[in-house]
Amino acid sequence: MLDVNKRSSLKAAVAAAFSSAADTYDDSAGLQREVAERLAGRIAGLPLPGQPRILEIGCGTGFLSRALCSLNPSALVVTDISQAMLARCRETLGDIRTARFLTMDGEEPRAAAGSGFDLICSSLTFQWFDDLPSSLARLAALLAPGGHLAFATLAADSFNDWSRAHT
Repeated sequence: MLDVNKRSSLKAAVAAAFSSAADTYDDSAGLQREVAERLAGRIAGLPLPGQPRILEIGCGTGFLSRALCSLNPSALVVTDISQAMLARCRETLGDIRTARFLTMDGEEPRAAAGSGFDLICSSLTFQWFDDLPSSLARLAALLAPGGHLAFATLAADSFNDWSRAHT
């Protein structure tokens, strides 16, 4: 079942757009891949337990998810607002016994996602959130003591040069 913030027509549009692009997303997602790889490098440097419990928000087709698997997680909860993206990620990762895949709006995490995570992470998802400060507080509440929230996102002026070039 799709759990999308019903107050936001933008969220429904975002989910639909990503779902329609799921099959070809990787072909034109060089920046997304690079950002996920850089975030994965930073995550690798965190003092995580030997088998961390991990929640990923906005997995897309699995750029960051693949790196998270190398951390040998005892639990990996992989989420996305788009069912089609989540399905692509599941295909990408294959059969990983510790992974659970959940269609979820990361801005309003469901109880089914769990809690007590050593790491909650996201690559290029939080820019879609309506209320980032409240969302971060909700996600931080799902962390285990000493847990880490690691994310990469776009800022308001991230693509000024690109936008000006196309205007």
